[in-house]
Amino acid sequence: MLLAACLSLAFFTSPAARALTLGVEPANVPITFLYHGQKLTIAGSSATGEDLIIKISSPAADVAMKYKEKVGGLFWMKKGSYEFKDVPAVYLLHSTAALDRILSPEELQKNLLGYKALIAHAKAEDSNGNEVDKKWLDQFIQFKEAEKVYNVQEGTVVRQHGNDGNTFTLSLDWPFQARPGTYTVEVLAVRDGIVVDSSSSSFTVEQQGIIATLSGMAFNRSAIYGIMAIIIALVAGFAVGAIFKGGGSH
Repeated sequence: MLLAACLSLAFFTSPAARALTLGVEPANVPITFLYHGQKLTIAGSSATGEDLIIKISSPAADVAMKYKEKVGGLFWMKKGSYEFKDVPAVYLLHSTAALDRILSPEELQKNLLGYKALIAHAKAEDSNGNEVDKKWLDQFIQFKEAEKVYNVQEGTVVRQHGNDGNTFTLSLDWPFQARPGTYTVEVLAVRDGIVVDSSSSSFTVEQQGIIATLSGMAFNRSAIYGIMAIIIALVAGFAVGAIFKGGGSH
């Protein structure tokens, strides 16, 4: 009995059984007047011999986007809109190695890892509710990549190996294009081609100071906000005029 207890204790304290942990700094990203994104640091610990995938995303939702077509071979005009179903507004993915090397296609699809998995999971419809070609989901992803809110980078998670397990870190630039909200950070541990463990955390992006005041005013007191915008524009116009007038007098 004593030997069995000792073996059990040794198993639960072995490096391979080390708990997967995750932390995000800062936990709150303030959008202030001079906001232009934020440096995020994600760090934690994992068992020895595990590959890691870190996914930062927002809840899946339906997104409508207008598209243009060339009319008469000369002019681009808005022709309609497509609705992309069950897609996240933000999707940032980082890993310790190439995704298709450490996971099978089935595991990638099951855990929605990579653009192929997203495209297979989501669908696009026209304004009449008819499903359209998957190529439009490719276009959607390219648009989101251009906005800096979609990104997949392999081999960017840095690990430090220790006697009782690994620690890992990931430093990234949070895109200022991402909207205020709460975002989920999830780390997945991979061993022998399958996901064996996961841990998650979250952080918030919120408007603060004058930005929050102006945003609230725009929604709740639109008349006052409009008057203020006009006054600010007039003051700015007078200031620019005075500067150029002063410069021209010399």
